[in-house]
Amino acid sequence: MTVQDLGANVRRHMKLAGMTIPDLAEKSGMAVGALSNIMNGKSEPRSSTLIKISDALNVTISELLSETPELKSLRFRTLKNLSGREKAERDQLRHEIGIWLRDYRELEDLLDDHRKFKLEGFQATDPVLAAAEIRRMLGLDEAAPIPDIASLLNDIGVKLRIKGFGYRKTNGLSVGADDGGPAIVINAEKGISIERQIFTAAHEFGHLLLHAGSYGVEIDGEDQEEEKQANAFAGAFLVPGDNLRKQWDEARGEPWVERILHIKKYFKVSYQTIIYRLQQIDNAMKERNLRLEFAVGYKKLTGHDLKDYFEPDPVADFEADGLSRNDFNEERFKRLIRLAYEREMISISRAAEILGLDMKSMRELALSWRDL
Repeated sequence: MTVQDLGANVRRHMKLAGMTIPDLAEKSGMAVGALSNIMNGKSEPRSSTLIKISDALNVTISELLSETPELKSLRFRTLKNLSGREKAERDQLRHEIGIWLRDYRELEDLLDDHRKFKLEGFQATDPVLAAAEIRRMLGLDEAAPIPDIASLLNDIGVKLRIKGFGYRKTNGLSVGADDGGPAIVINAEKGISIERQIFTAAHEFGHLLLHAGSYGVEIDGEDQEEEKQANAFAGAFLVPGDNLRKQWDEARGEPWVERILHIKKYFKVSYQTIIYRLQQIDNAMKERNLRLEFAVGYKKLTGHDLKDYFEPDPVADFEADGLSRNDFNEERFKRLIRLAYEREMISISRAAEILGLDMKSMRELALSWRDL
């Protein structure tokens, strides 16, 4: 840790708390000048001063002193229209991802359990053809739904992180191999459905495969063409066209809205993904506003207007059909933590730090491990 790291950490937590330097100085009982000198690296604080600052910001001293990781291959494009607080949350997210990847690599090294990215060097330009080829390379049924994309990504060497971003303007991001990836981080903020998270995972997977040269290039906003390609890959990867045509034809006797809901349930994706894929594979549907037609029909059927990221018939309502919230998680990362702890390679406090748990919760988790 350097004095510069301390200043960056204090500034980030100040923004998250909506504080100015005078606000923090007043709350910590410090002079503005003394605080500014610490934040600008002109002086090193005493332990008592660090305690005052951490108490004022409601963070731990370790959070203030943590080294600021530098990510050189982060793909995080949605920067426009973020408030000051959202930008601070974005900076905090970048910081947390850097620490997460550093911890992940440490666990892999300790346990000598590394997974090489099985698709390294894959090249393609057509996203739909690429999706079919990847399915073939991974030994997936050319038509069947993907039952657990999280496990699939873990198995082929993609690190997966699922966490709330603090805002919903970005669904996810990905990190290249230069920073210990490839890695995909999914926004699990309240209100974003599991179906949307699954599509985001496939979308970022598409970026990793199709746009390797774009990582590490900061752009204010999104490359719309690359976003379209990643969407096309995700749609074709999750919902193969031939099987969609078959399911669509078999459900021909159902009313329009129920037909969409039936097929979304079959493929374990969002209703918007099904609509998107129908317009991709059927020229007659390309000119229609299917989202509007569905919204009108769904409101007539249920009274709901589909606003605020609402997902009809969400995962929680059809867990018995083979998909549950527990099927979309960071299972490999958590397994590595448990193994390292049980083999006494890391302490219980280090395990708690990596998982972001307090000691009471960590002890309860460790006790539950003994029962399994």
